[in-house]
Amino acid sequence: MSGVNLSDAYEDYAIYLPSLQRGYAAYPMRDTSSITQGDMPKGLRLSDLNFLSTDSDLWHCKYVLYSAGQFNKATISTPDIVSTRSKDTVVIGDSGGFQIGTGKLPAIKGWVDFKNNPQAVYQRWMRERSIRDTILRWLDRYCDYAMTLDMPLWVLHDRKSKTSPFVNFSAEQLIELSVANLRYFADKRGAATGARAKYLNVLQDAGDGTGEAWYAAVKDFDFEGWALGGETKSGIEPILRWIRILRDDKRLDKAEWLHVLMASPPKHAVYLTAIQRILREQLGNDIRVSYDSSSPFQSAGVRQEIAKIPNLTNALSTWGIPMQDFPQSPKYQQHQNVEHLNDCPSPITQKFSINDMHSERSEFAQTFLSAAGVQLLTNHNLYVYHKTAHDACDIVFKAEDTSRIPNEVEQNLKLINDYLN
Repeated sequence: MSGVNLSDAYEDYAIYLPSLQRGYAAYPMRDTSSITQGDMPKGLRLSDLNFLSTDSDLWHCKYVLYSAGQFNKATISTPDIVSTRSKDTVVIGDSGGFQIGTGKLPAIKGWVDFKNNPQAVYQRWMRERSIRDTILRWLDRYCDYAMTLDMPLWVLHDRKSKTSPFVNFSAEQLIELSVANLRYFADKRGAATGARAKYLNVLQDAGDGTGEAWYAAVKDFDFEGWALGGETKSGIEPILRWIRILRDDKRLDKAEWLHVLMASPPKHAVYLTAIQRILREQLGNDIRVSYDSSSPFQSAGVRQEIAKIPNLTNALSTWGIPMQDFPQSPKYQQHQNVEHLNDCPSPITQKFSINDMHSERSEFAQTFLSAAGVQLLTNHNLYVYHKTAHDACDIVFKAEDTSRIPNEVEQNLKLINDYLN
């Protein structure tokens, strides 16, 4: 193991799961000959970008979230870091509820044309069992734990969506379809591929009693854990409320995993670790708590921003991950005046310069990052998110000096303790 080990720190902390993007996942498996000259930084082994592998010379972490919603088949046809992973890694599968809700899932392309006829869309979903089957097979095949297939309630408030075929659904219809999906998963899991994946029953809440109705409909399904989505996780108090409901109803007694959808470090790292510690003590088990976001991929691939490791102090404003535009200019296409990102330390920036990540393009180009440079930037941002999660937890749970903990963080930690005890 030559790279930085980021896995071990999660043994006692809630786990941050970057929401892996398909393009990045396949990149380390490419043949270097497919990378055009000038785009391949000297000294880069594509395999080093495989952070699931302990053979990476950069860093490695064995945990990740991957969404079936990025695929239209039950298999990953192009080898990637998940399909080729070793047994000691842990992949949490997202069932693609977001892609379904937005209408971006390839299998429902064109359904938006019927959005003004919710009953027609409802019946079509019930008939198209192959969609559920494809997602279930994918999750069974590639994941250790996975979300059940929920129809997200957030579409109730997203009336401006032009791509969602479900935008005119009622809460009752969305809950009914979600229950039908749960039945399908409960009956068919593992049947085609072998029962590898364990499942997390998803809770949704859009207010106005929808959370209570959802919970009443899904609570009796017997899965291995829970995931909190929608307004169940819009702030620390809704998270605590639903966790207490699950605990008091004995729904966590046999749970192995609890996941909070779409949350980032550093504050969530601390709050969810505190929750995990309390639950383990109360339940007498080794329940794991995790949370995810796509921020490292979005910031690098879409906005071409570089993340900085924050200096976490007692000022709440420092408890975030600063972003800045990655420096791009024709001057960095040359290697006479090499510049490094010394204020953004990571295994990537220690090994590669700004110049290494540029490619030769016209002086009138809008961006100058090479294809490999974008992947390097993504890898750097992923490292920063993991490192920040660890740093925040170290400050709160390991350091004897508590002077770096902001008042609001301390107050929320007290709230967590009081609410759950």
